Amino acid sequence: MSDEDLTRLAIEELLAAVESRDLRKVECALHPDAVWQNVPHAPAAGRESVIQMLASIICWSDKVQWDVLSASVKGDIGWYERLDRFWIDGAEYAVPCNGVFRVDPTTRTVCALRDYVDLGEWRSSVAAVMTRLKNRLPAEVVTHHLEAVTDADPIAMAADYAYDASLQRGNERHEGWAAIVDYFDTVPARLAGRAIAFGSIEAVSADQARVGWHISGAGMAPVTGADIFTVSMGRITHQLTELPGSDF
Repeated sequence: MSDEDLTRLAIEELLAAVESRDLRKVECALHPDAVWQNVPHAPAAGRESVIQMLASIICWSDKVQWDVLSASVKGDIGWYERLDRFWIDGAEYAVPCNGVFRVDPTTRTVCALRDYVDLGEWRSSVAAVMTRLKNRLPAEVVTHHLEAVTDADPIAMAADYAYDASLQRGNERHEGWAAIVDYFDTVPARLAGRAIAFGSIEAVSADQARVGWHISGAGMAPVTGADIFTVSMGRITHQLTELPGSDF
């Protein structure tokens, strides 16, 4: 495989990771010292900063699709003209971008990206929907999360959580978005052959909501519990699971 083929593969792995909305895949596709700049604005420096920047849009999105309109690769550099498309709250938002990617030849991960994009136009187009999402009441955020649980989609389950959120379940504590989605990855298999029913969502305070749940299945002892969600700026920042008995 040529250097150009390896460069193209690394870039396309990053694009596919962004489309997956799975921040763990994004992390794998980025170099630890990655720098991402939306020219002419200041860059996000370091993989953690880049992921947090991307999380601020892709976690709000129900679907992400970055269409490559043209591409050219030479050595460890790739020039990619794209139309970045995001489906948020039932509507599509798109922005043209022209990205210059640089791939680290040792790790074959993207270590630098200069994206030429009109951020002013982009921000004005999504301002209204982003404001609405950030102003959601806890009950609305929890309702959206429970719909994802019912659909057994781990990435959608984690979409409403802040990047630095925590989930406390009995003696277990999952810190950060990646750890939380790692836990949610286990949920569909654990619920196989069982039915989960949620109670009504009750307001605990201005920023907290509580919902009870019941899990049952043929030949299995029922499991009950309740979750208390703390919500800030439209995202779950903390979840406490109350377990009067054993977990499922």
